[in-house]
Amino acid sequence: MNPSMQPGCLFPNMKEFRIAMRQYAIKHEFELGIEVTSTTRYVGYCKGGDCPWRIYAREEKKGLPTIVVAVLDDVHTCTSSGRRRTTTPTCGWVAFHAKPLLMKKPQMGAKELQQTLQTTHNVTIGYDTVWKGKEKALRELYGSWEESFQLLYSWKEAVIAVMPDSVIEIDVILEDGKYYFSRFFCAFGPCISGFRDGCRPYLSVDSTALNGRWNGHLASATGVDGHNWMYPVCFGFFQAETVDNWIWFMKQLKKVVGDMTLLAICSDAQKGLMHAVNEVFPYAERRECFRHLMGNYVKHHAGSEHMYPAARAYRRDVFEHHVSKVRNVHKIAEYLDQHHKFLWYRSGFNKDIKCDYITNNMAEVYNNWVKDHKDLPVCDLAEKIREMTMELFHRRRRIGHKLHGIILPSVLAILKARTRGLGHLSIVKCDNYMAEVRDSTNCMTKHVVNAELKQCSCEEWQHTGKPCQHGLALIIAQDSRDVGMENFVDDYYSTERFKIAYSRRVEPIGDRSFWPSVDFASGVFAPIARRGLGRQRKNRIKSCLEGGSARNKSTNENEKTKKRLKRQYTCPNCGELGHRQSSYKCPLNGTKKRLVLNLLLYVQFILVLVN
Repeated sequence: MNPSMQPGCLFPNMKEFRIAMRQYAIKHEFELGIEVTSTTRYVGYCKGGDCPWRIYAREEKKGLPTIVVAVLDDVHTCTSSGRRRTTTPTCGWVAFHAKPLLMKKPQMGAKELQQTLQTTHNVTIGYDTVWKGKEKALRELYGSWEESFQLLYSWKEAVIAVMPDSVIEIDVILEDGKYYFSRFFCAFGPCISGFRDGCRPYLSVDSTALNGRWNGHLASATGVDGHNWMYPVCFGFFQAETVDNWIWFMKQLKKVVGDMTLLAICSDAQKGLMHAVNEVFPYAERRECFRHLMGNYVKHHAGSEHMYPAARAYRRDVFEHHVSKVRNVHKIAEYLDQHHKFLWYRSGFNKDIKCDYITNNMAEVYNNWVKDHKDLPVCDLAEKIREMTMELFHRRRRIGHKLHGIILPSVLAILKARTRGLGHLSIVKCDNYMAEVRDSTNCMTKHVVNAELKQCSCEEWQHTGKPCQHGLALIIAQDSRDVGMENFVDDYYSTERFKIAYSRRVEPIGDRSFWPSVDFASGVFAPIARRGLGRQRKNRIKSCLEGGSARNKSTNENEKTKKRLKRQYTCPNCGELGHRQSSYKCPLNGTKKRLVLNLLLYVQFILVLVN
């Protein structure tokens, strides 16, 4: 942008002229000063000492907004201001140039925006100016935070108009005669039908903190498709992870999934969420993330080397063997029974669900998926999630159109790759598809495999729906080259189910000018409290198992090698500071030292008696 400031140049209004004037000053590297400015008149000068440069602009005709440059004394005697921090680039100028950048990349930070503008326009800008300009640009692009809560009603009507089977609920609370936004829930129709007909009956539920002006939470329920990819089912907003909010969210979720006879719900065992799952889904299989469990377990108890094989074991007897080694300690048994009542071990999972996940990673995948947009106003965040879901469904639907066969090709490719390296397994057949499989690395291990029933005594096949290593050894031991691997994989991994999951389109909607107006929305106020001090956090706080550290702890590897601060040690023998019990400095160590000390004590005792 290189505006011309010759006499006679016209501008649509005074606002456009002011931005163009600052851009002109930055382009020509001088610091702009303003003597007079109003809606009808503008007088500017150069702040460079005795520099004679001046400009005068006014309205072209009285009553019209058009501005014309009347007088320009275009002579500079000052030096360049390009390498100095000046007041020429204001937050308004930053907002004008930041809007196209933020439209392409809404998650751009103030530091990145500062570097981009300084490089593009060859100017030095203060960080505070950039931050305020960015906030102003975001308000112009997305509106204010207060309006975003009211716009959710219009957005809801726009979505329901194109996807009538969607479930969208907005809850408000009444305080002092005013209605305040409280909670929000959304599940798109294509996601609902796709989960019911194309995914395994497994839901991963979690929430992540928002980092915009409203310090609320984004809750989500996520499924898993045949490719083991994250499948977005629903999401919602609420103020905090309270029991009441989680119960409300889970009740809306029950409207989405209905009364499914087979359903597993995995969570991080947060107290409010645990209570909500117990109350709303009493007959569902309730699972707990093993990683969160161990994050708390290792802080107080030992025996983690037995907990991991216990959680990963498919057979109940193997689980009991490992867990008994830690449950022998009364405190550990009491801790697990009291604080971890949900299922965290594979041997307790329902085999018909065909999902053996012991972690809540699907929810973490969803949280990472939306991480860069959590600072958007709530209505724009909901619209961004709809847009991302629409794009996700389209991309995976295109993948589905290219797939052929009964079972997903990627699943078959993994199974065929696992058939190699099974030389340690020996087979004794009872039938073509039934045999005993012995492991040569352990002569005591022998499993019974029934390929026709898709069963193995190790129970991995029954839990996952895919043949285990013992089953694969029997399958490839057939006389035919084409063993028909797809006949031994569960239907949840079928190509047809994957296509059904993404068969429907998440419909597009127009911008907010196309959304219907809702009268009630104008009376709903925003629940925005005072913003906390400091930069809003975007990345989640890591636990100690992930390398998380104290707030002031340095992550530099060289810091770890520094010597710890020494403290004076108190000798338990003599009570003096500066040495240990076995040190030569201790007066009680050594035969001669003890004799001298005893002699001194004896002399002192005699002197006391004499006196």
